[in-house]
Amino acid sequence: MVKVLCSVLLVLLIVGCGGSSDESTPSTNTSSPSVPQDSNETTSISTDEPYFTQQWSLAKDNAFYSLNGIDSDANIHAGTLLDSYTGSGVKIAVIDNGLDASHEDLVGAIVAAYDAVTGTTNVSQSTQTANHGTAVTGIVAARANGKGIKGVASGADIIFIKYKEYMSDSDTIALFDKAASLGASIISNSWGTGDVSPAVKAKIVDLATNGRNGKGIVIVFASGNDDQDMGNDESSIPEVISVGSTNKDNLRASYSNYGSNLDIVAPGGEYRGITTLDPMGSKGSASIVANYLLYNDSNAFVGTSAATPLVSGIVALMLEKNPNLTRVEIENILKNSADKIGIVPYDFSGRNDYYGYGKVNLTNIMKLF
Repeated sequence: MVKVLCSVLLVLLIVGCGGSSDESTPSTNTSSPSVPQDSNETTSISTDEPYFTQQWSLAKDNAFYSLNGIDSDANIHAGTLLDSYTGSGVKIAVIDNGLDASHEDLVGAIVAAYDAVTGTTNVSQSTQTANHGTAVTGIVAARANGKGIKGVASGADIIFIKYKEYMSDSDTIALFDKAASLGASIISNSWGTGDVSPAVKAKIVDLATNGRNGKGIVIVFASGNDDQDMGNDESSIPEVISVGSTNKDNLRASYSNYGSNLDIVAPGGEYRGITTLDPMGSKGSASIVANYLLYNDSNAFVGTSAATPLVSGIVALMLEKNPNLTRVEIENILKNSADKIGIVPYDFSGRNDYYGYGKVNLTNIMKLF
């Protein structure tokens, strides 16, 4: 059975994660906008999104942070970078349990869709409560349209692939092949099985190594929400970027899985959630706030499933700046730019099993290439 990690407070269908250890020198690109300094004093991103101040994972809003006791460094230090970069021209495949493709904040975001059950392009969620795929997609690619929130890669092209609840190895391999055939540079997986088969692992390794015309497709997996070692999960594959979760205190979330192949951590929430999209359903525009999962909602979106699309979106910004970066180069930039948070000691290579190489820092990332 495909186990969805989605959020800690929401029932999902998959469990996921990822890791890697390659070394390389990143490519350079001197034609891109300069990377600003990040003072992290207050929100510096230009946006008219009504709920952007609640998106604490992206940037600091002084009033919101103070009201909710959020650590000043809990965000990814976006600075003004989300004004300069949107992931434009980069295709991200999101593999998940269904999508409200008609959501007001996703208009224009979905460039391709595929339902593994029916073989059609109808990827609608089976029930109104099955909002995992919509929530994940909102974090990565909600449009900057003044409607609600802003995805970390608000201009990226989304390929949404809906998986089956019960999938064979051949079914799973077909999903990854579909994402590759549709031109995905990044495949975002907020799920995992907990016991990846040799055949599926071989397919993931092949795409991460040989995909994207030899540069490697960047495959991102959630580490899981069980406060246990990642074990033989997809997230433990070295050629995958595995993502753990941090909370508003800028520490590892207590539920976040760990292990020797954990690569990076990113905000995923704990007790309080990551502001994102909720299916509109019959709610419609009469109650717009009902179309969003906000920070304090009782069913807030929390988990490594929330941290994973954040990292996938960051990779899209990197590829917008330099499309020639290889998967290995991207992994090394993420590792070498991460903030060393928490109290667990980091080893000589700069990592530990609970935080990987540390928490993503977008300002640092964009200075490295």
